[in-house]
Amino acid sequence: MGVPPEGAVAIPPYTEQLAPQAVLSQIVTDASPTQQPHMLKPATPKAGLVASTEDKMPPPSTIPNVDGPPQPAFDHPTTGPAPSAASDLSPAMQTPRTFMQQTPMPHYDTREGSEASSPQFMMDWNHMQLPLAFDGMVQPGMLMQPDMPLEHITAMPLRRQEDAMLPVMTDIHGGPLITPIETPNPERGYNDLDVGSSAHSFQPRRNMSVATLPDREEDITPIIVAQDAWCAFRCTPTLPSASCPKTARLNLELLEQTLRNHEGWSSWSPRWEEPEYTGDGGDHLTVMQLHESTRDKLLAITQSFLHKALETHRDNNTPPGSHSPGSHSATNFVLLPPARVLEYFLRSYTNSFERYYPLTSRGILDANELMHCYNDRAASLLVLMMIAQGAMSIPSREARLLTSGLNETCRISLFDLIERNVIMSADPIVMHSALLFIVQAAWSGDKWQMDIAMGQRGMYFAMLRHSGSLEHRGAQAPPAPPEQRANTGQLWSEWISNESRSRLVYSWVMVDQDIALFHDTQPLFSVTEFAAPLPDADRLWHAKSAAEWSAIFEQVHEFSGGYSSVGSGARPLSLRDLFRYFLDDEMISMGIEMTPLQMRLLLHPLQSLVCQYSQLLSCFTVTSPRRGSQTPLRSITASSTRARLEEVQSLLQRWYDLAERYLETQPLCPMMQTNLIIFHLISLNAVTNFPDIERLARRETMNTDGSYQQLLWLHNRCIADVEEAVFHCGQVFRLVRAMHRGIRPPWWAAAIYRVGLILWTDSLIRKDTLLTPPSSTGTNTANTSPTGPGPSFPIDALPASHPLIISYLTKRSGVPCLSKRDGALLPLEQGYAVLQHCVEVIDEGAASRFSDGVRNKIERLSRG
Repeated sequence: MGVPPEGAVAIPPYTEQLAPQAVLSQIVTDASPTQQPHMLKPATPKAGLVASTEDKMPPPSTIPNVDGPPQPAFDHPTTGPAPSAASDLSPAMQTPRTFMQQTPMPHYDTREGSEASSPQFMMDWNHMQLPLAFDGMVQPGMLMQPDMPLEHITAMPLRRQEDAMLPVMTDIHGGPLITPIETPNPERGYNDLDVGSSAHSFQPRRNMSVATLPDREEDITPIIVAQDAWCAFRCTPTLPSASCPKTARLNLELLEQTLRNHEGWSSWSPRWEEPEYTGDGGDHLTVMQLHESTRDKLLAITQSFLHKALETHRDNNTPPGSHSPGSHSATNFVLLPPARVLEYFLRSYTNSFERYYPLTSRGILDANELMHCYNDRAASLLVLMMIAQGAMSIPSREARLLTSGLNETCRISLFDLIERNVIMSADPIVMHSALLFIVQAAWSGDKWQMDIAMGQRGMYFAMLRHSGSLEHRGAQAPPAPPEQRANTGQLWSEWISNESRSRLVYSWVMVDQDIALFHDTQPLFSVTEFAAPLPDADRLWHAKSAAEWSAIFEQVHEFSGGYSSVGSGARPLSLRDLFRYFLDDEMISMGIEMTPLQMRLLLHPLQSLVCQYSQLLSCFTVTSPRRGSQTPLRSITASSTRARLEEVQSLLQRWYDLAERYLETQPLCPMMQTNLIIFHLISLNAVTNFPDIERLARRETMNTDGSYQQLLWLHNRCIADVEEAVFHCGQVFRLVRAMHRGIRPPWWAAAIYRVGLILWTDSLIRKDTLLTPPSSTGTNTANTSPTGPGPSFPIDALPASHPLIISYLTKRSGVPCLSKRDGALLPLEQGYAVLQHCVEVIDEGAASRFSDGVRNKIERLSRG
């Protein structure tokens, strides 16, 4: 077991009676900053602050963190090294910019044994309850009212009233711990204040394209304020949605302003080179050059879209045709960025979005053809949404403003187009635009748009059902007569029409799966609805000529006896039929070969089953820990539900076997990497209860007496199988980090968030957290750990077939760790260090507003 270091508190084995206060005190001491909240005592407020702060002051055990509201991850980097402690600062250095640098980062306490074991440092879980404004988050009443204009919100100093409540903190020796912040100068900008910036500690490691983003106060304040009101990813205390600013009008006005900046767009260029961005040195699809007539038509329709959106969000007190103070223009005349910039965003769209939702045929994206061959308004919506989707993947302030504004602009015109002509709800171009809107809004990082995406996805799902696109269109198409088989051009055109319908339908299925997975809800589609044929091979879809398509078709749908399959009407199975063969374990015996896209779709019904049985099983979980930490499930229904969930886990293993069989002969592509990530996340849902994990992180389930046994009960309620959970978490880390940063799916940061919180929860009861402080350095070689048999190994660097991982899963031997970029190993016992590692992993990827919001949440939790 190892000998505790000098000054550490010796903890008896788990099987012995534990002293609740001593155990929990050591947990809190080891897993939080050196200066714990219960060690701070208030002093007299500094002169000049608002009086009567004593009545507003929380008791010492519930003093909120004073780090301030979360700062976006793309503020300006600091200059010079950060001071190690507040006591090292001179009075001249104690400014709002250095305040965040004073925040103690999490590390284990190294006080002497007599001092560390003193009763004054003991604290149970009840004392760890944090108020709603924990971590310096602004209270709703402090900052805004629901009807307050956005321009007033963005101009308001965020910490004005909070500073009035901030006392002078002293340490256990009576010395000053943190000097109260002076009232910010309202003339200074948001970036000048660097209010509670959480990015200072990690700025040197962040991508330059992230660290130098010049976002201004009016761009980010409402979005940052509303992060704690997200409907998902809630590991920090939540805010009511009614207290959050509405960002729709602000997004439109900022779009209008950025489109007027003609000189800025003329000199705009991406912040990294093409090969670095695409990861493979080339474009996924060919993007045709925009014609001048195409850009002119798109410009004219964009102006009408923007005018309608501004009028929709116009304040009732504002006369028609005028603008709010946030808009510094007299007319709605704007210009689109230059054609080369629009083409770059379209290439970005093909390199990111089209890899996971392949909807463009023949390997060519031609916006000119779209604008001249379809309904002008519908085609313009689609092209604008493609541009916005491409800009979403670029870590640039101008690109972010373009994405947010176009998303809201097109949302209003899209709904208006359907409302004026309900037949358009079945139009493929309209439904393609709606698909792009839902994906962008769901992962935008803007609460306003995220909520709308969750609400309107059901509306578009219903439109898809009512259009008949999910149904099988009659019997199998009869073979074409010989005279028509010679006309391969016509056969190719008909095949593209049918294949486009299938790919659009099943792209909506993947969107349903992604949103349901990361919001811990049941998917809205059922597998029994999918009678339409699955998408065919990508080689056929990307064929550039009828002759090339015909040759590939003969290979994909090869008939016995030498008969030609071209013109036979051969189509893949529907998802419903494919899943039936999968359940009967007939995939290999029938010789069914699946594409990566088809394997991704096969995960949808498996995810539905896991969600259904996990939710049902949680209803039988004992609600009171006082009945024992290992209360058996005596209900027959509970036992049968557990058995059914285990059957689904065996089906997941069958899917994984098919994936390994595919990868034996095919290279690993981004789609298959994404499939494997989703597989591991679904498997995690089968052995964990993630909503309970987030409640634990928010301290909402800590109404216990503080004993270790009750903490163990909470852990077992959150994680049913520790080894399985750790294995899947490590594989998610490995797969995400192996993907190139520019072409990751839009939800990749959410995957890091989930696995990070699961590992943090597991660390709360690991014995080594109580016995051994973390080492300052790691090693990249296997070593024997005092905590258990077997060597230490990087769970996130080894494939699932590695002998060390197999031994860990089957024999429960070995000590899993996380690996850093320099090869050092990070023990999983260091829960808060694991969260900081998640922040570093997010910093390695391309930043977006969504990843910045997730990063802020993880970092705030990692500060304890």
